[in-house]
Amino acid sequence: MFCLTVAEKNYDKIFEKIKKGSQYTDFFELRIDYLEKPEFSKVREILKLPYKFLFTFRSKKEGGAKRVSEKTQLEWILWALEEKFHLVDIEWQLLKKYYKKLNITPYYYNKILVSYHNFHKTPSDKYLNNLLKEMYKKGVKRAKIVCICQVFQDSLRLLNLVSRAKEFGIELISFGMETQGKLSRILCLLAGSPFTYVVLTKEEAVAPGQLDIVTAKNTYFFLKNFLNS
Repeated sequence: MFCLTVAEKNYDKIFEKIKKGSQYTDFFELRIDYLEKPEFSKVREILKLPYKFLFTFRSKKEGGAKRVSEKTQLEWILWALEEKFHLVDIEWQLLKKYYKKLNITPYYYNKILVSYHNFHKTPSDKYLNNLLKEMYKKGVKRAKIVCICQVFQDSLRLLNLVSRAKEFGIELISFGMETQGKLSRILCLLAGSPFTYVVLTKEEAVAPGQLDIVTAKNTYFFLKNFLNS
């Protein structure tokens, strides 16, 4: 339910962060793009820990820590699909561009999380609906749609996508960024998203409006209890 983002430059700090975070969750996002020297063998050592891991190698244009070639990004993604990751993030634009080359089978789609980010605005409802339709046609089973919210209503439109995605058989994580989207990071769980992204402390946020795990959990249980009262 709460996926704790681990974005560190070296492996020792990754292990340290996971150890601290394990008191709150057993699910971690490994941001490979933050590592100074990503190495397959060293990342494989992390997977020996008794937790669930989401693999993410984010491109710079979608909020990544540094610029990397698409070739490098694809190499890591294809490697991760063969490893013991719970989920593997693939950016929507990358999937579309290399769809035939990747030749992703239904088996792999069970562990792929297709992600779409918009750091400028929340697109129109028509655009978002068409995005879901396109993902459905590509065989997507799990997806993430996250956008900058200029007004609170933008975050409500993103939350509404969660139930709409179910009509296409897509399990969707959808929320807003920045101040106007902050609450939707928690509300998405109540709307039906399987999990949301958090950090250990608010200073470690890797996206606008990302909450620390203690605040996120307290807010979630408060809202859940309020709605059930």
